[in-house]
Amino acid sequence: MIGEKIKKLRLENSLTQKDLAEKLYVTAQAVSRWENNEVEPSITTIAEIAKVFNISMSELLGEEQQPVKVVKETEYVYKEQKPILAVCEQCNKPIYDGNEIVRLTDYDYMGNTTTKILCKTCDDKNKKQAHETAVYQGIQRRKKSFLWGSIFTVLIVIVALVATLIAKASTGIVVGATVGSLLFFPFLSCLYLDNNFIWDMVETVASWSIRLPGLIFELSLDGIIWLLTVKLLFWILGGLVSILCFILAIILGLAISIFVYPFALSKNLKHPELED
Repeated sequence: MIGEKIKKLRLENSLTQKDLAEKLYVTAQAVSRWENNEVEPSITTIAEIAKVFNISMSELLGEEQQPVKVVKETEYVYKEQKPILAVCEQCNKPIYDGNEIVRLTDYDYMGNTTTKILCKTCDDKNKKQAHETAVYQGIQRRKKSFLWGSIFTVLIVIVALVATLIAKASTGIVVGATVGSLLFFPFLSCLYLDNNFIWDMVETVASWSIRLPGLIFELSLDGIIWLLTVKLLFWILGGLVSILCFILAIILGLAISIFVYPFALSKNLKHPELED
């Protein structure tokens, strides 16, 4: 009888009727009535009892399990092999899907083009690595802008103070040098950040020069002397113009970088990988 089976399993597991009742969320009287075969538990309760004693319902009900004969069948699956469309030049894996092929075109100094084939995985990996490198380089540029801008500012102030103490220069020199050093800080910082147009502007203005006209001279000693003299004057004039253009470029850079620096610094803080 199932009641005797429940009692036997309960005793084997050292459980009281109250312990078993708590596990099944019933009363101890219900367990007692089952064991005395006064009533039979429901099929749901029988399943819970089997779980408690870690046995099958068939074992709890006393049914003999018939051996199950397992017949193994071999299934042959024929898969069509996709053609290899390309081979990744980085990881050497074959590429079967056309959407996974990435072609990169590179140009050498002679203008010749070379095409490199990569898989999409390697291309994404290279892009991620390039982005991380650009971010690192941008952070390094920001650190250098702070460092060298501060060093240059302090040096100018120190030189002005020493000149004031030794040469007994006026305090106006110190004030002027301090103001000038404060102008140089954003200027040097913009150059180091390299995410603005200050460097290109300075380089363009500094490269301005005058175009010297052609000279017609008499092929004689006096003509040659005149040619050399005029050439020398033009050379001196060209040098002076170049110096003036360089000074103009620095002045423009100092003046404009005051307004450009806040935007360049903000841009580097948000996107350090960006360059101009």
